[in-house]
Amino acid sequence: MPQFLELKDKFGNNLYFGNGGDVRFAATPLISDFRQQLKDVRQLELRTDDVIVVGYPKSGNHWHQQIIRMLQQNSTEYHPNTFTTEVLEYIPQSYRPPVTGPRVFFSHLCFRHLPLQVLEKKVKVVHLTRNPKDTFVSMYAQLSEMKNEMGYSGTWDQFFQVMLEWGFWHGNYFDHLLDWEREIEAHPNHAIFVSNFEDMKRDPLGQIEKLNKFLGLERSHQMCQDIADACNISVMREKEEEQVRALKQVYKADAVGIYRKGEIGDWKNWFSPEQNEQFDEVYRKRMAESKSTFVFE
Repeated sequence: MPQFLELKDKFGNNLYFGNGGDVRFAATPLISDFRQQLKDVRQLELRTDDVIVVGYPKSGNHWHQQIIRMLQQNSTEYHPNTFTTEVLEYIPQSYRPPVTGPRVFFSHLCFRHLPLQVLEKKVKVVHLTRNPKDTFVSMYAQLSEMKNEMGYSGTWDQFFQVMLEWGFWHGNYFDHLLDWEREIEAHPNHAIFVSNFEDMKRDPLGQIEKLNKFLGLERSHQMCQDIADACNISVMREKEEEQVRALKQVYKADAVGIYRKGEIGDWKNWFSPEQNEQFDEVYRKRMAESKSTFVFE
């Protein structure tokens, strides 16, 4: 059983993390030694046709992984996520990849923590972004459905302050995004595609066709349309229900799971006018040098 880093927020709520040094992992029993796991990730063997989908939690990782897998396979067949073979943070050292077949991993790590072979083998990376207001809300909604060390027992008002001032899994939202922006700028010749949650939501076909071109897969217009239909959020939610029910040790009985609303602007149902004003002030300061732009409604 792993030993978790136990902290308290300023409201007295217990916070549990997997201590990876400068990475705050989710407090999952899937990892026994978080610092060693971070080292093992760096040494993971990759192939040149691998794709890594990476972004701050709740930026659409599961969603994009399904879309890219369907593009790779030229099929709309749905495959449940397998954490110990597809999520970089959870892959055990003993894992040996299959000899053939395209793979799509996903991760919440910063660029400097990805496998060394990402650069060595020029592995394509899809970096995800999402407007932070909806990201905050989506994280709280998921964490409030999770049990024990994986969840958060405080109120939305308390969680808002924690996220704004400190962050949660994988650190502070703004630190994470700005770190990725710096790394993308520092590696202009590496194949990195930035996919925005709101763009995928508003124009799924257009965004999927851009991914198709980036990945060099040459799938047909009709296949891209079929994938857009198959990966509608409501469809994905239904497909994930069985997996959520199976994770009884992680989720509460009435949990929705990974896919909730997937709406743009749901934050308006949660943010008070005072919170919105406070957030906007922090956003202006933290994002002053950022090149990212977001749709908030």
